[in-house]
Amino acid sequence: MTDKLFITNHTDKPMQAVITDNYTGNNVLKYELQPGWNEVHVKDLHEGVYMIHLEDANHEVFYEQRLVKD
Repeated sequence: MTDKLFITNHTDKPMQAVITDNYTGNNVLKYELQPGWNEVHVKDLHEGVYMIHLEDANHEVFYEQRLVKD
C-alpha cells in the first residue's frame, strides 16, 4: 500500500471513510469524503493490517476492504 488512497464518492452527499486497526478494532483514522474524487493520506499508519469502512450519513457501512501497510 502506498501513502495515499484515492476514493471516489459517486453520491451527491458526503460520506465517511473510517480506518480501523484489524488487531485492536480501534479507529485510527477518519476522513470525510466529499462527492467526487478524494485523496486519503495514510502515511502515518504503522506497518500492519487495517480495515477501511465507507459509511453513509447514518453510519451504515456499505463497503469494507482490508488494507495492508508495509
